[in-house]
Amino acid sequence: MKRITMILCSLLAAACAGNQPTTEQNTDAAVHCHIEGKVHNRPQSDELLLYVGIEGLAAQSTQPHTVIEIRGGEFSCDLYIDEPQYCELVFADELANGAWRTIDFIADNCTVKFDLYPEDEFLKTKVEGTGATAEYQSYKSQLRAMQEQVQKEYDKLYDENRYNTKEYDALIAQIEAIKENTPERTALIEQLQAMTDEEQYTPEAIALRKRDKAEYKAALLSIVEGEPSLARLALLARQMVYRLPDQEFIDVFEQIYAIEMPENPVSQFCRRQIDGLSLQVGNHYVDFEAPDLNGEMHRLSEMVEGAKIVMLDLWASWCGPCRRASKEMIPLYEKYKNQGFMVIGIARESGSTDAMEAAVSKDGYEWPQLVELDDRANIWSQYGCINGAGRRILFNDEGEILAFDPTIEELTAEVEKHLGAPKAE
Repeated sequence: MKRITMILCSLLAAACAGNQPTTEQNTDAAVHCHIEGKVHNRPQSDELLLYVGIEGLAAQSTQPHTVIEIRGGEFSCDLYIDEPQYCELVFADELANGAWRTIDFIADNCTVKFDLYPEDEFLKTKVEGTGATAEYQSYKSQLRAMQEQVQKEYDKLYDENRYNTKEYDALIAQIEAIKENTPERTALIEQLQAMTDEEQYTPEAIALRKRDKAEYKAALLSIVEGEPSLARLALLARQMVYRLPDQEFIDVFEQIYAIEMPENPVSQFCRRQIDGLSLQVGNHYVDFEAPDLNGEMHRLSEMVEGAKIVMLDLWASWCGPCRRASKEMIPLYEKYKNQGFMVIGIARESGSTDAMEAAVSKDGYEWPQLVELDDRANIWSQYGCINGAGRRILFNDEGEILAFDPTIEELTAEVEKHLGAPKAE
């Protein structure tokens, strides 16, 4: 029976570079977490990547804390850290293929045991521990039980052809009938993407989706509103990874965790996400300090002094869309660089700047370049960009944000509006 599921997929195309050795013993660490487990029905998998912290597997710029070898279907690792932390495990081969599931847990002074399965058996995956680990997994089990129950209702509607509208199914059939990537197929896909929920789903399905969302939200709020704990905070933080959650979750953070656990790394992540994702046109840009390729530190506000209009380009050597957008700006920059148009790149890199330097040389960027190496300053997060897609922020000489990710046509119009026609050389 076909299941209607929501699977998080990344568009990144390669795995993290710069693998590090397994964690060495540190008798001064406050937390010693022993990790062990079995991998079932995955002969192709020989490594697990361990990420420590909610930033975790944000993009290819984030290096794993530890690479854990899988031998004979088993693995183990000893993690020594200063305080209990939210952590994630990811199969290296899934990351290399550009789509993965994270296995998340709380690393505490305990042994955490795993039984890990492939995608089509993921519901069999088990994580067991004590303390904060057990608390976190109990909440996840509670929420998963709700989802499994409502999934049966989704499946019933689908099996009885009462989930999608006839118009939606007909359009899907048309698309599937065209095997080649033709203009006709592209047009049909665009038509599909433009359909509203009311056009895609039956009234019964829409009612179920609304009820499901409301019940899940209520259950999650009832958990995170409880006595402050790392487990509850981690659940709340996961709502803020890629977008702003509903206001009720932000209120819970502000009224409970920002007060009771302000120094916790997960709380600090939530604060950055709320601030970064809340940035809007008309706000002031976020100031920061970062090194150039020679290691010299620069403050953004000092670099832009005298400029009339500035594009802050958050890009990376491994991000194809970022580089295409950056290269589009080169002709415009050449026209207006002496009239007050400034571009400043901030590249999010992993391990070293070698790939960045090669990209700058190949693509021909002539504007200043700064480096965000291994997310040390969390600059992308401060601009509401934790994933791998990059972001471009245009602001004026007063620091007021004019646009996020403008097209080259929109950018050209703004530059011409502020600077007029380019002057002859």
